[in-house]
Amino acid sequence: MDLLKLEKKHIKPASIMLSSAFKDELKDVFPNPEERRIKEPIVNEFILRIDYSYSRAFITSSRLEGIAVWMHSDKWKTRPFWRIITSGAIWLVKKIGIGPLRKIQAYDKYIGKKHEEIIPRKHWYLAVLAVDPQHQGKGYGSKLLKGMLSEIDGEGLPCYVETDGEKNVSIYRHFGFEVVDEFVVPNTTDKLVAMLRQPKII
Repeated sequence: MDLLKLEKKHIKPASIMLSSAFKDELKDVFPNPEERRIKEPIVNEFILRIDYSYSRAFITSSRLEGIAVWMHSDKWKTRPFWRIITSGAIWLVKKIGIGPLRKIQAYDKYIGKKHEEIIPRKHWYLAVLAVDPQHQGKGYGSKLLKGMLSEIDGEGLPCYVETDGEKNVSIYRHFGFEVVDEFVVPNTTDKLVAMLRQPKII
């Protein structure tokens, strides 16, 4: 695929890049812009550390123009307690506070439930796809998608993703995804679009 596997040394800089790509994604958790600027990378780092061992994660290069994190349906719900602790759960509480953490947990629980309702059978989940804003429009997103989608087609499995905004929906449609649901996450302003891609016959 001409991509690099995400390594542990990439996690911290990748979390910073994600905060730029998904700027203000946690606005409902951290309403204060300055607090959000500081704490968004901390949350992103924690999530990447949890999912690192349970995903196929790729970066475009060591310069981290973009990142994609793919999880098989057998793995995406597998976050054992020991893994959460060793990924820095106590550290996270100290850094962001228990209130914000509970909001994030409620958010994840809701979209996880929607995920299971929409696609209960075996599939791949595109948990993260992000390109650094200064490198957007240069084909990095396509590069991150194409190779893995080809492998997924070879397995004969569908692929699921949640996104937002017409621009993102249009991009995913270009790669064969179709809208299957739209919903607002309770107690937030986030309206998400659930999209599903059926495997192509190869």
